[in-house]
Amino acid sequence: MARLEVEGICKGWDFPVIDDLSFSVEEGEFFVIVGPSGIGKTTLLRLISGLETPDQGVVRVGGRDMTALPPYRRRIAMTFESYALYPHMTVYENIASPLRARKAATSEIDERVRSVANLLRIEQLLQRKPGEVSGGQKQRTALGRTLVADPEVFLLDEPISHLDAKIRHELRTQFHALEDLRRVATVYVTHDYAEALSLGDRIGVMGAGGQLEQVGAPRDLFERPDNIAVARHMGQPTINVIAARLKRRDGGMRVDAAEGTLSFRIDDSHAPLFERYTKDDVTVGLRPQFLRPVKDGQTAADTIEAEVDIFEPLGASGIMLAKSGGVRLTALTDPEAHYDAGDRVTLAVSTDRFHFFDAVTGRNLAGSA
Repeated sequence: MARLEVEGICKGWDFPVIDDLSFSVEEGEFFVIVGPSGIGKTTLLRLISGLETPDQGVVRVGGRDMTALPPYRRRIAMTFESYALYPHMTVYENIASPLRARKAATSEIDERVRSVANLLRIEQLLQRKPGEVSGGQKQRTALGRTLVADPEVFLLDEPISHLDAKIRHELRTQFHALEDLRRVATVYVTHDYAEALSLGDRIGVMGAGGQLEQVGAPRDLFERPDNIAVARHMGQPTINVIAARLKRRDGGMRVDAAEGTLSFRIDDSHAPLFERYTKDDVTVGLRPQFLRPVKDGQTAADTIEAEVDIFEPLGASGIMLAKSGGVRLTALTDPEAHYDAGDRVTLAVSTDRFHFFDAVTGRNLAGSA
């Protein structure tokens, strides 16, 4: 079994890019690392592939220590964000290059290249050069070159980040269907949370400290983030974050914003947490989909009044930025809705969907309740 293990990897001492980072990927698992640009995701892949040497830590594949081996002895294939195609070679020659480096038989090379090209729907481009094909076709060529290598580990470095939305969606669908990617351990890095949620069997959220803030199934990370950094990254539009205090008022439990007059009722499901943190400042998170305009004639148990600041119609939904009690909030709307700046709206609040975080450390308080 070609299980990938990364144990205690460090890169950089005074200003670490990767700091004591550990995780494992099972054979057949699609593991996605998500985090903002410049946080060290590509460096991590280069350390796994052998293109860079860690200052500390171990990389194992199938139980074998690969840390000191050069890249060509690791059976690890990497697709680069920048494609890294040979401009003087045809698409066919680019895809075939790993097989030729292994001195594979001509018949095997031809069969593998044409099989992968057919799978990626670029068989009609095989005699063209990279400068004669589109960005999406370049990316398919780079991916094809990775697939024919028959490695024990696939490393995919933001492979579709530069492509337009339609092609990104198409390639995400292909990633699900590619059996080659489901037979070995695959590590896919991206800054796009939608890609992570769509593709990952498990997801690791990379933080600014060069470590993984949280690792888990997509739904767990989205619904039960360990800290506010994970909550902010997993979701678009990003989660509403409000500095607040928990108070007993008007015969119930409430969240009062630290600035302004915004106040929410707290659902009874949060009672254990409320009892422990009423004397502390907290940070409250509420995702925009749980804050929605109330239509004429509708009723809702918990509402707040707000004034529309900006409205963005996006076709499948709308994004509303509104102010309530001096606090700016983001809400999702139905696709047919339209609002103008200055409109007064009533927003329904799902009071059972709050997240509560420590105001200093950012950790999710639910685990302590």
